[in-house]
Amino acid sequence: MNSNKTSAIIIGGGVIGCSIAFELQRAGISCTLIDKGALNREASTAAAGMLGAQVEIHHPGAFYELCQWSQQLYREWTADLQQVGGVSPQYIDEGILRAAFSEEDRLELESRLPWMHNAEWLTSAEMRAIEPGLSANILGGLHLQNDHQVHPVHLAQALQASLHKLGCAIREWTPVFSLIERGGRIEGVRTADGELYADQVILAAGAWASALTEPFGLKLPLFPVKGQCISLRTEAPVIRSTVFTQGCYVVPKLDGSMIVGATQEECGYDKRCHAAAIGSLHAAASRLLPELREAEFVGTWAGLRPGSRDGLPFLGHSAALPGLILAAGHYRNGILLAPATGRLVKQLVLGDKPQFELKPFAPDRTSEHNAAETVN
Repeated sequence: MNSNKTSAIIIGGGVIGCSIAFELQRAGISCTLIDKGALNREASTAAAGMLGAQVEIHHPGAFYELCQWSQQLYREWTADLQQVGGVSPQYIDEGILRAAFSEEDRLELESRLPWMHNAEWLTSAEMRAIEPGLSANILGGLHLQNDHQVHPVHLAQALQASLHKLGCAIREWTPVFSLIERGGRIEGVRTADGELYADQVILAAGAWASALTEPFGLKLPLFPVKGQCISLRTEAPVIRSTVFTQGCYVVPKLDGSMIVGATQEECGYDKRCHAAAIGSLHAAASRLLPELREAEFVGTWAGLRPGSRDGLPFLGHSAALPGLILAAGHYRNGILLAPATGRLVKQLVLGDKPQFELKPFAPDRTSEHNAAETVN
């Protein structure tokens, strides 16, 4: 450790920003966490809470390995949150069954097995032995034993309680209008309540992050991707594991409800829910679990995931903006990647070597790509 930083401003109060604040406060860095609204009111609590390091990733590489590492941190991390804040994130260590209905889907799933770390192929009968409620029409699928889950709302509450106990300064309903540059470095922010300064500024504002970097010449191709979900309830639990197929996933929670998701829609910042999407999700879930045809409809909601054009988050320092650390663009994997992101940002702030190679996620990678194209 060679850093003399003692304070940090974190822009963005979703699960990523809160996780960074949690790690920094525990490391002795005094944090101010700022959000334009209330904490964890965007994508973080609109999610289903799957820790899908296997099921969500379709090819090997640095992102897959980052997801795997974060998944391995999760059990201890959530235990730490509960110990510090006194609130359980409702970590459930049941796996995921990824079912195939078509021959094409079956072949695609089987093609992943050579590079997956913790996966096995099960026949239809073996899948239904684990979860008898599954449709008899499935052709088999992947059993992903380490793809666990948390409850996103309870995770948010656990993070917020922990930050309160650790003394983090939280400024909700405080829009950040711009970054402040002094002497060639980012040293603070202009907010609705005035200017704030710190030794380190961290941008974790999800789909809104690029608006703050573009005035300084760093264009991050971040955009919102709407995901609509529904919640259902049956007289008794239908499944223990999370079940997943093309078109939907169903995630059972401890209160007996099931979250069914999720759409992927590039439609700007529109968070309205639509009857067609709700009907489509219910139809797909009922095909997978026939008992859900008669399930009680509990509710629906939508969140805006921060997507990036290459599917990778922006994580680390930017040469274009010295003094700023980026942690944005986690798309469908923000909850999964929260512990790894918090730990990596802490290591960057403290001047330690990150435990994971960050070059594939460099914030400057898009400008470097554009420069190369211009030269060619």
